[in-house]
Amino acid sequence: MSSGNPPVPTYSDAAKRASDIVNSYRSFVPWEELQNKWLAIRLSDGGYDGNLYDSKRDAVRCQLDEFLCAYVCYRNLVGGSTPKEMEIFLKWNRDAYNAGFRLPDPDEPSGGPDVLMTTAQHDYLAEQQRIAQFRRWIASQQ
Repeated sequence: MSSGNPPVPTYSDAAKRASDIVNSYRSFVPWEELQNKWLAIRLSDGGYDGNLYDSKRDAVRCQLDEFLCAYVCYRNLVGGSTPKEMEIFLKWNRDAYNAGFRLPDPDEPSGGPDVLMTTAQHDYLAEQQRIAQFRRWIASQQ
């Protein structure tokens, strides 16, 4: 039986890796150069192909299978990213693909549509993470 302390948030290795990648570029590349760049983050492990792309279309076209990645633009990441946010983002993209959405399109000039997450959807996914962590903690108490 473990101590009665509340659960400490845990995130997948994929989320931690993706967050580290986003933040490393944010730390070492000037914002003026980075703000419109794109990354293709693998949904399987949070890794990437080592490239920064000038457009989503370029990022999509350079993947062996474009539906195995989530495409991240730095435009809204001036402060970088946390593992929690990347966990939600990766899950959102996995769920969108599983529901039949086809976000990337190598023939579309913009690289394909972006499905935007509402605040309510974000909060729901964050709450689901908290519930799962609490359940793991309860199970460890038994």
